[in-house]
Amino acid sequence: MITVLDKLYRGVTSPLSERWLGGLHAGLVIKGLYLQWKVAAFLRQGGRSVLDAGCGPEAQLAVMLAGRYPTCSFVGRDLHVDREVRDAVRRTNVSVIESDLTRLESIGEYDLVYSIDVLEHIEDFEGTLDRLVGALRSGGLLFIHVPSLDQRFWFGSGEDEASDRFRAHRSGDDHVHEGFTLSQLTEALERRSVTVLDVRPTFGRWVSLLKETFSYGERQGVRGIGLLLLPAVLLTVALEILFVPKRGNGSMILGVKQERVPT
Repeated sequence: MITVLDKLYRGVTSPLSERWLGGLHAGLVIKGLYLQWKVAAFLRQGGRSVLDAGCGPEAQLAVMLAGRYPTCSFVGRDLHVDREVRDAVRRTNVSVIESDLTRLESIGEYDLVYSIDVLEHIEDFEGTLDRLVGALRSGGLLFIHVPSLDQRFWFGSGEDEASDRFRAHRSGDDHVHEGFTLSQLTEALERRSVTVLDVRPTFGRWVSLLKETFSYGERQGVRGIGLLLLPAVLLTVALEILFVPKRGNGSMILGVKQERVPT
């Protein structure tokens, strides 16, 4: 039976998830805020073709962005896509496809490619990065977020936040790379004729604390933990954007594919 409080909660959270954040999972919110900070102006120009490379089973960010930018087109690709999500997508400017990024064959198809916490799951990091860059048109943007190689946690080792805690374990869930350094990401993009526009740590000290607090509350069954922590998450991410942390549990890089020079 749906109570009045349930209806009120859904009434508050649904617009936040569908229009602004993609969900209330703290990790998703934080990474989504970084992504939107970097690409919102680009998407507002309209007419952009976008690939969410590793959109996740529910493709929350791709669906949310498609709603915010109706003149842009979005494709979400992931090794596992929930059938209910694929069937529920009704917007004409977004599609969700179950596919393997290591076999991506798109060439010069997208104006923006973003990949959030995906490359650490793929053995062939170099080959997959080649495919992501190849999928971009000249002048297109590439946004990548991955775990940092230097992980530090407030509570334990972080192993209790494994992605299979709330669902059956799937192929591709495990990390095959511990993480990546900022210099490693920069060199990898520059080798592929991508000019780096910004590179920085994410999930600094206080943002990581909130992320871990959310995960702990979720494991303990605290209802509405995402909404309760949301104001603090928004504030700390805004401060982290203004004041770059010296280190963090995440690494973010934004680059632009160089224009082809006529021969």
